[in-house]
Amino acid sequence: MDGLHSLIEISRFYGDNPAFVIAGGGNTSYKDSEKIWIKASGISLAGIGEDGFVCLSRKKLQLIETRDYGEDPVQRENEVKEDMHKAIISPANLRPSVETSLHNLIGYAYVIHTHPTLVNALLCARDAGHEVEARFGTEALYVDYTDPGFILFKDLQEQIGSYRRDHGKVPRIIFLQNHGVFVGADHVDEIKRLYEEIELRIKAGMRFHLPPSGPVDYRSDTAGAVNRHFSSRNLKSRSVRSALIDHFCGSHTQFEKISRPFTPDIIVYCKSNYLFLRKGTGAEGVGQALETFEKAFGHYPKVIVEEAGGLIVAEESDRALQTVLEVFLELMKISFLSDNFGGPHFMTPEQIHYIDNWEVEHYRRKVAKGL
Repeated sequence: MDGLHSLIEISRFYGDNPAFVIAGGGNTSYKDSEKIWIKASGISLAGIGEDGFVCLSRKKLQLIETRDYGEDPVQRENEVKEDMHKAIISPANLRPSVETSLHNLIGYAYVIHTHPTLVNALLCARDAGHEVEARFGTEALYVDYTDPGFILFKDLQEQIGSYRRDHGKVPRIIFLQNHGVFVGADHVDEIKRLYEEIELRIKAGMRFHLPPSGPVDYRSDTAGAVNRHFSSRNLKSRSVRSALIDHFCGSHTQFEKISRPFTPDIIVYCKSNYLFLRKGTGAEGVGQALETFEKAFGHYPKVIVEEAGGLIVAEESDRALQTVLEVFLELMKISFLSDNFGGPHFMTPEQIHYIDNWEVEHYRRKVAKGL
């Protein structure tokens, strides 16, 4: 099918570019009048093939749009998940993206949802709403942060309906605060053109310069103590530095600018709390800090910042370790560039709690780790 082949091509085009997608983030879809093909949950867009997509019945998905699921969030999301499963045509062993109904709602053949560094530098900044309006006017829809899943779908259903009534069409660009962007079009070339236009408009009048971020390994007494502590517990760790990392490791004040997650994806791969170790913390102090953290949050930190040292990441495998490093470096880039738009705007404690306890994101973690 030409439509599916084009979907695979454009999914790889953005999925292979870390400036648009990190780890298993983002999702893409193609639909005709009867069916929709959407990326499976947890599957990476990088190098994706036909077996990475789920095909669903659009008619059955539309039943979700009108059903009353009640107020209990756990029961509601379970019922939505069951109804979405009933809409699956093939394959039965993959779970479609939680944003499938939203893709089905957007009235274009192709919908490409990514989390570009440049876009999220804007969307994760204090002045996001004002800046989007100034740069895009009525050519894009801006949506304040809403918990993902059915709640986000219903919010977008209403806002897209209002936009259509006001402008006679479905928005081609939808910006979600502290999340990412949806771009819709009937041809993949138009998708690419719209993404290029988005980048140009965000850069207009601004000077974007990131310090070099490519990490190199480093050693210190603190990093060595962390490594020994984790190694004795069958965990892996890696300590790295770069100019970008040094920018945020100089003091606790700088660390505060990266101390909380900006987006749900950051929580999925890095969790939501990170440890800062003061300069000169000895081996005994490192052990105490790690155990105190574990007692407070129920897990060891995946991300540790050593003052005047560098970034230390920890995970269960080399693959997962690399993912944590890539995702947290992305957080640093977003924070640094957000200064162009009023400075960083983190997710709230309530928003973080929802993601931390959401079954969908636990599932994504498992798939990403190959479990």
